[in-house]
Amino acid sequence: MKIDGPNKTSGTKGTGKTGGAKSTGSTAFSGLIDDTDETAGAGGAAGASSIARLDALLSVQEAGDATSEEAAKRAKKRGLQLLDELDNLRMGILTGGVTQGQLAQLERMLQSSRDKVMDPMLTRVLDEIDLRVQVELAKFGRR
Repeated sequence: MKIDGPNKTSGTKGTGKTGGAKSTGSTAFSGLIDDTDETAGAGGAAGASSIARLDALLSVQEAGDATSEEAAKRAKKRGLQLLDELDNLRMGILTGGVTQGQLAQLERMLQSSRDKVMDPMLTRVLDEIDLRVQVELAKFGRR
């Protein structure tokens, strides 16, 4: 619609199609569209089975982590107990009252089984604690 001035307007032009849909001469794109519907169903089933396998793998890894976490907790607890006993031994040395019971307790704790820990840093710290206990026991001729 065109406005020529005040109160003057022209009519609207009609719109219409000049021809039908034009063909590009190639059906490559329409072939891709038709194939996608068929392959989506097959790919969806394969995708679901691979997700199920991945989920099972992650579940197994989680279960493995739970046991290694428990082993690490037990190892830390053992290390802390050994450090406490070493502290008691130090206090006994300072006061002049090291008892055979303290030495026997340290020896028993050192001989107790130690869990395998996957963390190399924790393993190194626990090795150092065990070595320190062995040195202290050797000073008293217990090892």
